[in-house]
Amino acid sequence: MIFLGLDVGSSGCKCVAFSEEGKFLYKCYKEYTTRAGQADMNPNEMFSSVLEVIKGCAANIKADEVGAISITSFGESFVPVDKDGNALSNIIMYTDKRGLAETDRLIDKLGKEKIMHITCDKPDAMYSLPKVIWSMENIPEVRNNVWKFLLIGDYIAYKLSGEAKINYSLACRSLTFDVENRCISKEILDAAGLSPDLFSTPVPCGSVVGEMIPSLARELGLPTSTKVVISAHDQVAAALGAGVLNEGEAVDGTGSVECITPVFRGIVRNPEFTNNNFVCVPHPAGEDLYATYAFNFAGGVSLKWFRDCFASNLKPEAAQRGVSVYRILDENCATEPSSVIVVPHFMGAGGTPDLVANAKGTITGLDMAKGLPDIYRAFMEGLTYEMAYNLETLERFGIKVDSLKATGGGATSPIWLRIKADILKRPITPLVTDEAGAAGCAMLAAVTLGKYKDLHEASSKFVVYGDTVYPDDKFASIYAEKYEKYKKVRSSLLYL
Repeated sequence: MIFLGLDVGSSGCKCVAFSEEGKFLYKCYKEYTTRAGQADMNPNEMFSSVLEVIKGCAANIKADEVGAISITSFGESFVPVDKDGNALSNIIMYTDKRGLAETDRLIDKLGKEKIMHITCDKPDAMYSLPKVIWSMENIPEVRNNVWKFLLIGDYIAYKLSGEAKINYSLACRSLTFDVENRCISKEILDAAGLSPDLFSTPVPCGSVVGEMIPSLARELGLPTSTKVVISAHDQVAAALGAGVLNEGEAVDGTGSVECITPVFRGIVRNPEFTNNNFVCVPHPAGEDLYATYAFNFAGGVSLKWFRDCFASNLKPEAAQRGVSVYRILDENCATEPSSVIVVPHFMGAGGTPDLVANAKGTITGLDMAKGLPDIYRAFMEGLTYEMAYNLETLERFGIKVDSLKATGGGATSPIWLRIKADILKRPITPLVTDEAGAAGCAMLAAVTLGKYKDLHEASSKFVVYGDTVYPDDKFASIYAEKYEKYKKVRSSLLYL
């Protein structure tokens, strides 16, 4: 049997095929013309792109062997649809500022602590509910004709199967989900003046929502028996695809955003935890397992900014050698810790434990002896210190991370992996594949369809690791001293 992992992102989507034994077979990717960062996106274009990558993938594998397509997506953003499944407005992205006043009204009615206790989320306009309220009040077409507000994962699943279901981890990004009781919160929706019927029914991660609509299956070249599976929110799916299934493990995904997703037991019932923008998301590997997200919006994108501003002169050499500019920067990177300190708040303090939109990044400690190799290393160190600060904060709430798995662009840089291991003081193991999210989808589908007894067994087939990088004490004292300086600089600039 073949499993398709469908990863629907904010800038593009991809469909990846895996064999029952976990072997990568084929990938098809499509970038949207509506780019991430815009205020809204066209849902019809997104769905057309999804159909294109599914069809492209099916055409290059033994499509008659496909048993299921399993879907993951980014969170928060949603599509209002009518009873015929037609989109009533564009997708309002999570970065859009609409919903600020509506968030304040929810807090006034229920209290911040009550909302946090139910949803394990700190009330914020980036979540779905405030923007749903805004849409109902400001878009007549939505107010008069809406049947459901579907988050991206359940929207795609609905369009493929005709069934409106949402997995627990994606529902956590809506500000409507009662985490402890695994249901839509009537109390919150009463305060919002909305009916629970306006939202998809929450179900466990990896649930089969139905079979693909027969006419659509035939159009895409797939069997009409193809099951449609809703896997998990993209960060949870990536954790599964990295084999992060046990308490004390975490995945460090470094793309444009850097996100560490640790696994732990039990809901954290400490308001300070939620005030620090950490969440509790049900983890599919166990009834009492949860995940949280420690993230920095300006992760890998900070290195991209550095590359474009300070290393554009390396592009001809990179093109001639057939390598990336990052590869050349890595080759020439300083071999010892830099005395330069970089606080990577170049998109504000965007994430955890601080969400301060107006915070600014800084490069300090420069003198005439410092060159590009020192500053480049300082950028990687600064990004890693920011994640060290997150892990230190999580430990205060009893969440310990013993080891890390690495995915994304950061996992391909030996020098950055070494820096991460030494600063975070934890072993870090890169994945061989860069398709952790899609692999996590396929694993969930394979378990649901009975090909494996559990995710641990599936992981042993689907997940392939590179060599583990262990912490080295060579620069331990230097890093420890610089980390304390980093925290002082960070603190002084946060609200400047």
